[in-house]
Order: sequence, then structure tokens, then C-alpha cells
Amino acid sequence: MAQFVVLEPAGAARMESAEQAVFVRDGFSVLALILPVVWLLGHRLWFEAIAVLGVTILLGFAGSLLGIADTVPLLSLLVSLFVALEGSHWKIARLRRKGYRERAAIEANNLDEAEIRYFSALDAGAKTLEQKPAPEWSCPMAQPSHIPPAHNPTGSTIGFVGYRGEN
Repeated sequence: MAQFVVLEPAGAARMESAEQAVFVRDGFSVLALILPVVWLLGHRLWFEAIAVLGVTILLGFAGSLLGIADTVPLLSLLVSLFVALEGSHWKIARLRRKGYRERAAIEANNLDEAEIRYFSALDAGAKTLEQKPAPEWSCPMAQPSHIPPAHNPTGSTIGFVGYRGEN
């Protein structure tokens, strides 16, 4: 099963933003492995595509100048593998920069099933991943007056967990 990350535009009403939701499949992309620059350009990741193209060209120049031309295909394959693994994260980061916020992470077999699961949970009023503040803690044991006294520091604990040297 694949995992999909659901992103919605921030600042819009809940139902309006749900209509503009973007589903991004999180995981490995075979097309990004075979044609990384084309995959990046197809997903409008311009800066990343230029960076990957530049790194690939630099690897070719470095291989010819340093006399390690035999390893350049392997290094280019590693760059392609990196794009195949991290490309979806770059796409999510681009959407965050555009003002989208993550609303849910859904496991589904395909995009259609992910949309069905998300919108049915939305209609049922299920809670999605929203930024909520942490609950207030009021633990009396954390106050300095309730800290138990330290053990006798003269004993040794080497080799025996919990043994403080008392006989």
C-alpha cells in the first residue's frame, strides 16, 4: 500500500480548501529514477531540476578531469536514486512554500482510493492532522519540593545495576 499526503491551502474555509486538496504519493518514483530532470520539470520543481542537472554535468566534468570517467555513470545513478527517493518530499516542500498545509496522511492502493478515504472521513467529521497546541501539564511531582533525596554517593554501581554499595 502506498501512502499519500493530503495538502490543503491555508486560510480558506474548510470545505473550500478540501475542494482544492492536493494528494501527493509519498515514496519511490521509477520515472524519477530513469529520467530525474524530466520528472522534476514535469512536477514544476525548477530549482531542483537545475540543481540536479548541474550536479550531473559537474560529475561528468570531474570524471573526465580526474580520470575517473568509469565511475561517473555510477555516481549519476546515485543522483537519480536520490531524486527518486526524495522527489515527493521536494514536491511537498514546494506546496508548503506556496501556502499549503498538511491535513492528513492516508494509506491507499491508488489515488482514487486515497481520495475516497479522505473525503469520506471528512464528511464523517473525523479529525485530520492539524496543528494543535500541546496540553497544559500540571504535575506536582515536577516541583523542586517533591524531588527525592539523592542516594549515598559513597557506594559504587559498577557492574551491578541498582547496587549502591550497601551491605
